[in-house]
Amino acid sequence: MIFFSIGLPGRFAEWCDAVIFRLAQRALGPVELISLNTLDELAFAMIRTGAPHFVVCSRQPGGGVQTALARAARRFIAVLEDPSAALRDLATQPGVDLIAATRAVASSCASMMSCASMPEALVLNGRRCGHDPVATARLITHHLELGLADADIQNVVSTLAGEGVVPVQAEDDAWWVGLEEPQQALVNGALGAYIDYFAGGDFGNITWERHLFFIFEDPPARDSVPATRPVDITGRMRCLLYGPFINLPPGSWSARVVLGFSSDAAAMTYIVEAFAGSQLNHVRIQPATERIFEVDLHFSIDASVDDPVQIRIYSERAAFDGRLALGYVALTRHAKVRTDAHLYLTTMLGDKHEEAV
Repeated sequence: MIFFSIGLPGRFAEWCDAVIFRLAQRALGPVELISLNTLDELAFAMIRTGAPHFVVCSRQPGGGVQTALARAARRFIAVLEDPSAALRDLATQPGVDLIAATRAVASSCASMMSCASMPEALVLNGRRCGHDPVATARLITHHLELGLADADIQNVVSTLAGEGVVPVQAEDDAWWVGLEEPQQALVNGALGAYIDYFAGGDFGNITWERHLFFIFEDPPARDSVPATRPVDITGRMRCLLYGPFINLPPGSWSARVVLGFSSDAAAMTYIVEAFAGSQLNHVRIQPATERIFEVDLHFSIDASVDDPVQIRIYSERAAFDGRLALGYVALTRHAKVRTDAHLYLTTMLGDKHEEAV
């Protein structure tokens, strides 16, 4: 058996992982706990371990995993919580900086928008479910059809609590207040639309600040260079800027890329592309005399896409001098075509209708 625990990378999701693992052990015997996001990773884990049962913990499940769950009508646990709380839990871990944590939580939010709407998901909200761990463990047991007695469920919860594994921690705004204004703007831009959506509001626009992107140096730098300064375009034609490696929910998107150019750089031509495993779309630009240039790029994310999204800027020929800087990337998700309009258009423009006319 394979049990999936999919959620944002916070304390509540970690607790759900542990509960599912312990419950499955009691019900089935030996169980392997693995963390992965793609079907290839799952196949490798199954071959490597040879275990009879798995609990799969996924924080950014790719389109392949989501499609497989939907087609198999596989029951799974979808763990939701405030993205701000998930970010705090992740960013305060040793060795994790705010920018990396923001990328991870934003990508996880994009995956959860699809997963939480699937009919076989048991959606557990940390704010509501985290304060009654035994009742939540009962819901998990019933949904995954583990057939355990109530005494076993209570024992699992109490054992984990004794080990310090609990579903929630006291709310504390000190971490957020301690962030500088540019850091708060970075977080709000990347996560604000998801925070509103998961709270029951509309899904708004996303802004990826330049801190999430990277500069490609020539010659290449030893470590990744954040795009917080202009890039010197001197040298061979190449990719100049790229990032942020963040997932987006499936659908149609528009990206407005705001760039700045020195006078020498403005005379050059560039390619701006959207990329997620393969090119989604691209445009060619020549700023000419414009020093601040806005590029509009339209692309679609298919439900089967496993790769995070990048916006890339390439120079088209070698340059002797010039500088280019990224301001930000603003993204808008377009609403789906209404069902009645879709039916009308496909009916009126279909081959059978044309033959009848």
